[in-house]
Amino acid sequence: MAVIVDKAIWPYKGKLWAHLASDKNLDELHSFAELLGLRLMSFQGDHYDIPEEVRDKAIELGAEEIDGRDLLSRLKKAELRLPASERPGKWEKFCFLRPTGDPPNLGGFILKKSVPEIEILVKADWGLAEVTVFKRDKEVALVIQDPSGLDVRRKFLQDVEWRCIDGKLLEILI
Repeated sequence: MAVIVDKAIWPYKGKLWAHLASDKNLDELHSFAELLGLRLMSFQGDHYDIPEEVRDKAIELGAEEIDGRDLLSRLKKAELRLPASERPGKWEKFCFLRPTGDPPNLGGFILKKSVPEIEILVKADWGLAEVTVFKRDKEVALVIQDPSGLDVRRKFLQDVEWRCIDGKLLEILI
């Protein structure tokens, strides 16, 4: 049982991409992805799409390099492979909120969970912080970027999936 990665052979936006998966469970996969600094939005329901340079880092951290057919076979054997009809679709940019000096009002974007106001979730310099709202199927993702750094209020994010990368980018899935 391991985190597994196939060869980076899939071209997209001028890079070659690979798949990072687990043949054990998704918790193991998400923990490994967090070590790599992967965004939650790159999770495709049963694997992460990763560029070649991240693949190399994954192998350095202990991911087992296998070919694509073996990856698929091991996902199916572990009963983690989702049928195409159940895999999430593509994220679409819904709204971009420029810095205004005040925390943005996101009430109109939150669809399925009771989430506190943004200023309770994260302390940011709202004169610099940008917020992008993405939608995919029935999911909403908030991406908050502040070049001066973010102070994530972890206790208020217990009921949602989130990941903070380099202290400057916060991704919240709702």
